[in-house]
Amino acid sequence: MTSYGDPHAGSEYDDGYYPPSAGRAQVPPPPPAPGAYGYPEQNGGYVDNNGYGYPEQGGYNDYQGQNAYPGYNGYVDPNGYHEHGGYADGAGYQPDPNYYAPAPGRAPNPSASGRASVPVVGGRAAVLTPSAPAPSGRAAVRPAGPDEFDDEPRPKRKSSKRRFAKWQKWVVAGVALMILLTGGGLIAGTYFYDTVKRPDELTLDLSTEVWTADGKQIARMGKKNRIPVVVDKVDGEGKLPKQIQYALVAGEDKSFFEHDGIDLWGIGRAAWNNLTGGETQGASTITQQYARHAANDMDVTYGRKLREAVMARKLEDQYEKHEILGFYLNTVYFGRGADGVGAAAKAFFGDKVSAETMTVEQAALLGAILRQPEPDGTEKGYDPQNDMAAAKDRWAYVLNNMVEKGWLDKAKRDQMKFPEDQLVPFDASKNTGEWGYTDSGTGHVINYVRAELEQQGYIKKLNAEGYKSWRDSGIRVTVSIDWRVQDALQKYIQRSIAGSLMSTMPESMMAAATAIDPKTGRVMAYYGGTNGTGPDFAGTYNEGGVIKGGHRPASSFKIYTLTAALESGYSIKSMVNPTPLKSKADGGTDPITLGNANRDPGDLPCGEYCTLEEMTVKSYNVPFYKIAAEIGANKVIDTAARAGVTRMWAIDSDKSYDLVGDPNGKNKFDAYVGFGKYPITVLDHTSGAATLANHGTYFKPHFVMKVEKKNNKNGKFDIVPGVGEVLKGESRIKPQIADEVTSVLKQISKTHALDNGKRETAGKTGTWEANPETFPSENAHAWFVGYTDQLAAAVWVGNKDQELPLRTKPPVTGKNGKLNYAQGEKIGGSGLPGEIFEQFMNLAHKNLALKAVSLPNSTGIGNPQRGDGKSPTPAAPPCMFPLLCPTTGPGGGGGGGGGNGGGGWPRPTATVTPKPR
Repeated sequence: MTSYGDPHAGSEYDDGYYPPSAGRAQVPPPPPAPGAYGYPEQNGGYVDNNGYGYPEQGGYNDYQGQNAYPGYNGYVDPNGYHEHGGYADGAGYQPDPNYYAPAPGRAPNPSASGRASVPVVGGRAAVLTPSAPAPSGRAAVRPAGPDEFDDEPRPKRKSSKRRFAKWQKWVVAGVALMILLTGGGLIAGTYFYDTVKRPDELTLDLSTEVWTADGKQIARMGKKNRIPVVVDKVDGEGKLPKQIQYALVAGEDKSFFEHDGIDLWGIGRAAWNNLTGGETQGASTITQQYARHAANDMDVTYGRKLREAVMARKLEDQYEKHEILGFYLNTVYFGRGADGVGAAAKAFFGDKVSAETMTVEQAALLGAILRQPEPDGTEKGYDPQNDMAAAKDRWAYVLNNMVEKGWLDKAKRDQMKFPEDQLVPFDASKNTGEWGYTDSGTGHVINYVRAELEQQGYIKKLNAEGYKSWRDSGIRVTVSIDWRVQDALQKYIQRSIAGSLMSTMPESMMAAATAIDPKTGRVMAYYGGTNGTGPDFAGTYNEGGVIKGGHRPASSFKIYTLTAALESGYSIKSMVNPTPLKSKADGGTDPITLGNANRDPGDLPCGEYCTLEEMTVKSYNVPFYKIAAEIGANKVIDTAARAGVTRMWAIDSDKSYDLVGDPNGKNKFDAYVGFGKYPITVLDHTSGAATLANHGTYFKPHFVMKVEKKNNKNGKFDIVPGVGEVLKGESRIKPQIADEVTSVLKQISKTHALDNGKRETAGKTGTWEANPETFPSENAHAWFVGYTDQLAAAVWVGNKDQELPLRTKPPVTGKNGKLNYAQGEKIGGSGLPGEIFEQFMNLAHKNLALKAVSLPNSTGIGNPQRGDGKSPTPAAPPCMFPLLCPTTGPGGGGGGGGGNGGGGWPRPTATVTPKPR
């Protein structure tokens, strides 16, 4: 075990020493102090020994504040460190008045002595104790680093003192053995063994990781930041190399591979102090530490030492050393929120480094940090970020122990450099059990991961294996998010990113967007906010038992009404009448009053006889309401549902309806659905667009691509069978109909052409007004939904809470004390949402190196005669014979009976309106 004192002290397993540094002055010792057991100079009578009569290493013989107070077996107490939980202490083992046990579930700080401990399952790794103040008169100077090994012989000592030390050790051992043989000790030990779980019976809390399809980690889940490693007695791929194992134990218990798991001196010391009324202390081996913490037995008594000793012996009998070490290294706390060496490697050296790929220098630093990972009181610990000098001293001590044990060649040791330049700054946000859920643009993706794992029955399977939560199961989930696409989206839509198109917008505004691969259904980008536990503006979320998340799609929903019309026999050349409707209450004859968003059909050359194609491009509302009323609102909703819209919200309540699983869900809405009155989610809208982009073939939107779990034998991640994506397309809309819709939509997107018009894109805008009584002529929702052959996306811009006017500048307070929202420009679908869509899609396609693909042209399907368009009365043909032409002049004759009239002329065909620029 370690020396449990300063990094230069010896241990009960350490008979090496360091000679004084050349030229270093030595501080004379104070008068001899009584030892812990009442014997003066209990370590053979030599004040400046380090356990075996060697001169104090580093050249500090009799150094005040370090070696002036000899501890049992030479465990000196540097700077007044008081010992708790198995740490030897000088000056008579004074109890620490500041010790406190951690509260249940609380993550305590590392102990004052810095000793690393195996965490209790379900709790924090180490018992934490503030350090006691140094006794008066003791120096607080840090000892120098250890020098290299020397062949200087041991100094000769008087035989009487040597005999006294030998007699003393036998007395202590005898007392310990006597107590071990008492019935109470055996009963306690047996009970302890029967109630402590063995390593192979424990289900450790492990970190679950979430990675993108292109290999970027975006989240870690779980209460513990723990990545399991495989420790074996032979090296191999995926296993922790032997030299790394040696480096990690060299500072804590360098004789671990030799002893039988029991520290007899620690047991004897605890027993003696218990009998004499002294503080119960004593060092524990790695095996004993596991026994203690696995049983959640943190009392520092001789009874505990007896129980852990029994368990340690049982463990050593039943398990090989590498198995015990593996459990220890997977659970011991390294600081920076890292439980286990797997997490510690990344916490100290970055995500690209793993425990298996660490260098010996890096592993030695982790082995040094184990002694005291975190600050405690006035002691900073051994994290280089907190105390670089102490970390370097302890690091050298670990490496020198490796040389002593024959684990490291001295020549290599001499060439090793402290890995200061390889350290990464401590990132508190990522060195916890969880990150990437409440603080990331992909935070809401985690909710979809959980839902999909649950739907596939995998969470139930994990529960059966003993994991209470999938987050603590240690699985690695690869999701469909592609960081090249996600990063492009967040660059333009996430407010907190400098240069984002949302960064200058009023705080009340919010934007959300998603992108899907039409040919697989993989969600490649998703942004609904940065807090996975808060409202999801791109999908559904539960608030007080109510499902929320929909936004009014406005005219962008017309892509489904157009599709439904074509399925019902319409043609894009069918003639429709966009004349506003007036109800009887408003002096008309129509069932409702409905206009075209303040646009009059008189502004159109086609008047009352316009093609459905032009009405889609111009986005007039009346024709789409009348089509929905004619073919049935449920028909329009059915088409939208087949395309990918799964849920729709009512307006007069918070209730939403399942359009897929509920047979009556499609019958809850009226013809206003034809132009997008009823809210849907951004993700659903993207899914619908993706189906059109894929020529009518639907792929279910999904996130989980595969799930892997680490193999405990070889350390590799194996794919979990039966979990993950199943790519199965369904033909939901006839290809010729989907392509006909695309031929119309690609005319609209020319206002936001991709790649300067070189990449054909289909798209549709949508704008819904705010409450006209409160905010007349203002907008509350703005959309742009569109696609290329390779990627479909939808962008929504609205408000976080209530529906307020969408303006480019925040409101100001008027003289009347009320907010004036008429600031800046109005935002509609072709404005900010279209700009986000254009810039995001351009960058995403560039990042993916996608080639431009042409979109389909019209094939002229459907019946052009379908529709309610009113043909204008044709003009009379010119008169070929003037004398015979009728005249209204005086003296004219001929009457009016002759002539062919107008009825015999063929019905004029509609003129195709020029396409908008």
